[in-house]
Amino acid sequence: MKSFLIAYLGVAVCYLILDGIWLGLIAKNTYLEAMQGMLRESYPLMPWITFYLLYCAAAVYLVVLKNQHAQWWQVFLDGAVLGAAAYGAYNLTNYAILEGWPLGITLKDWAWGTFVTAASCLSGWLLLSQFSQDAP
Repeated sequence: MKSFLIAYLGVAVCYLILDGIWLGLIAKNTYLEAMQGMLRESYPLMPWITFYLLYCAAAVYLVVLKNQHAQWWQVFLDGAVLGAAAYGAYNLTNYAILEGWPLGITLKDWAWGTFVTAASCLSGWLLLSQFSQDAP
């Protein structure tokens, strides 16, 4: 349980910082312009909180702990696979069923999700390797 919590902290902090920078600064205007007319006036927090809590837990369980004794690049690669699958499912489904869902947003968000998941998994792995006695 201790290993899970240490890795979770590393994954969650990295994920929240990077996603905050991405959504709040870098890609904000792109998303706003591309999704004009589809966005709410205010965003309910519970879906976001639920997603971040569960997705970070899944990243720890499926990638970080399974690769605790692997090389850093394996953790990054497996995190990228998880991110590509999760963000691909979300973005491709939206593109397939929602009228007006932009292809550009689909591709950018898919690429972003792949990277941010990989980087966050690596961050969790690095933190775990610093504090765990049986880590690499």
